[in-house]
Amino acid sequence: MEVNVKVKSVFGAKMFALGVVIKIPVPKQTAKTSFQVTSGRAKYNAAIDCLVWKIRKFPGQTEPTLSAEVELISTMAEKKSWTRPPIQMDFQVPMFTASGLRVRFLKVWEKSGYNTVEWVRYITKAGSYEIRF
Repeated sequence: MEVNVKVKSVFGAKMFALGVVIKIPVPKQTAKTSFQVTSGRAKYNAAIDCLVWKIRKFPGQTEPTLSAEVELISTMAEKKSWTRPPIQMDFQVPMFTASGLRVRFLKVWEKSGYNTVEWVRYITKAGSYEIRF
């Protein structure tokens, strides 16, 4: 079985995603896997029957790809066809809001009179992101 996955980042080239983890399900009869990735690292996790692709820092406007060859054990016991679970993805994009929400100004009133540093931290974090194929 051959698996090819391409992930495209559509946010700006100066931005990046952190901690990108993509889980690609494979059949339980998987015996051996081999990978080629253009970014990050990939491995087979037999405990969850998934190919796990991790990209530490994923720049904007790029398209990393994963190509995997999955060898299956031929068994006579399992005759029913494999239904593909969804691909799962987890990531964070610092200083970016998917909705486009921006804070235009921030004012702090403090009675004690100490100096404050006014700044806002934006972060976009994936909740439950799944892709059916």
